Amino acid sequence: MFVGVLLLRVIFAAGPEHSAKNDYSMKSIQPLLFFPILLPAFFLWSCTKEELVITNPEKEVFNFIVTDAQKEYINSSRGEQYTITDPLPELHFAGGVYSVDRFEIRGDNTLNFERKGFSVNMGRKLTLVNPLEQKARNYEEYKLLAMVYDYTYIENSTAVGLFREVDMWPVYDFFTEVRLNNETQGLYHFIEDPVEYFIEQRNASGVIRRGYDHVVKASSFNPSGRLDPQVYLDRFERIYTNLPKYSGKQIYDTLSAYMDLEQYFTKLSIDLLVKNGDYTDEIFFYLKPYGSGERFGVFPWDYDDIFSDQPHEIGNWWAAGTIFGDREYNSMDDVIADVGVKLLYSIEDDLDYKIAKDDYLYQEYLKTLRKVMDKIDLALIDKVFDYTYGHISPFYNNAAIIAQSEYDQDETNRTLFETNIAEKRQMIKDRRTWIEQQLDIQQQR
Repeated sequence: MFVGVLLLRVIFAAGPEHSAKNDYSMKSIQPLLFFPILLPAFFLWSCTKEELVITNPEKEVFNFIVTDAQKEYINSSRGEQYTITDPLPELHFAGGVYSVDRFEIRGDNTLNFERKGFSVNMGRKLTLVNPLEQKARNYEEYKLLAMVYDYTYIENSTAVGLFREVDMWPVYDFFTEVRLNNETQGLYHFIEDPVEYFIEQRNASGVIRRGYDHVVKASSFNPSGRLDPQVYLDRFERIYTNLPKYSGKQIYDTLSAYMDLEQYFTKLSIDLLVKNGDYTDEIFFYLKPYGSGERFGVFPWDYDDIFSDQPHEIGNWWAAGTIFGDREYNSMDDVIADVGVKLLYSIEDDLDYKIAKDDYLYQEYLKTLRKVMDKIDLALIDKVFDYTYGHISPFYNNAAIIAQSEYDQDETNRTLFETNIAEKRQMIKDRRTWIEQQLDIQQQR
């Protein structure tokens, strides 16, 4: 991690856009039909023709200038997803003033809170130094997650840290303060939009977000993709229509032709470790090269409901998939009666249910789970929690930022933060030990 400020000589000189203050006499709010997703790291601002100043964005502020009426509506609206236009906001960041092309109020249940999440599309791209790539790259779209359900703000960071260690988190993220008209909105998680990342950086033909009962919740396709978008949508659907048709090695080979099962099994392994209570609709499938063709890769999303007491399907009759008929679970005893004691945290989605029920698929999953547990040893768990502590702890020194947690599901303070991170660090270590013990019992050698 860079500390302080560095000056670099570069061969390009794209600086922030300095614009005259807009006329903020009007407010327009437009409903959204679809929304994307986004980014994080160290920020570069060109102060002269040939110099870039690299600053630590966690020590800067994303200050959006809107009209007073727009700000009031953002904070007071409930359950509504919309864009702010006429005028569009300006972003003030690290001494620069930037135009914004799109400013969306995003999220699902988080729309019912005063602190809103934002999806931003810049008029001029931000140049950021991503430590993972160790180079400057231009970013156009990003998310600012309000983390209103994320108790003491450590959950997303913990999960992201684990996924980064198993090579499943390629996008850039960091923590920062967000303000509206110089008034703090609290702590936010800045994430590079994964849709933009996979299409623009990986040249993926498309990205699909899964919804409940394998409905396509959202999709975006590359104009230069190999095939018509409908072909990819049909391929995604066939992942599920094939589930009841085949079993054993045949279903494993069939699914492998459509998706990267190793990645999917890896995601399920992390979900088990962190007790992710809600993940059916929190996953993206992106197209990636496979042989002479393509198949779906997997990207995890929105880990603000981990360390859960029970999986999401318990007590939610509407949540389970329907390919194998109506499934309803009122307790964990009901789950065990259906699939047995399995090392899967949830069987809500029909694909996960098939993995639990099919002996061959389940044993292949356990092989991946074993590899993930071997990788995530106790030292690596400490590394992830140390990173989370180091990056979030400084924000607890700012009383104004933490005071905004009164608008979250649970209010926080430094004592709660310190206690929670210590407890969850030990919980993950203990859970890893339990998983390894169960693997010794359940895995066929």
